[in-house]
Amino acid sequence: MPEFRFGPPAWLPWLGPVLAAVVGALIGEYGLGGGFWTVLAAALVCGFAPILGYRIWKWRHHRRG
Repeated sequence: MPEFRFGPPAWLPWLGPVLAAVVGALIGEYGLGGGFWTVLAAALVCGFAPILGYRIWKWRHHRRG
């Protein structure tokens, strides 16, 4: 696995709301044929993914010392 020597970008958590809106709109328009709950679930998962990724990246970066 490659070693990353730099920390996570500071803008990564701010990508969450934008990603949630885009994914929610795309799934609502083109995918899955679901209703409100399908779109909401997809938007929540995709909205929190960059935040969670940032926290894990930051935790692993600080853990290495």
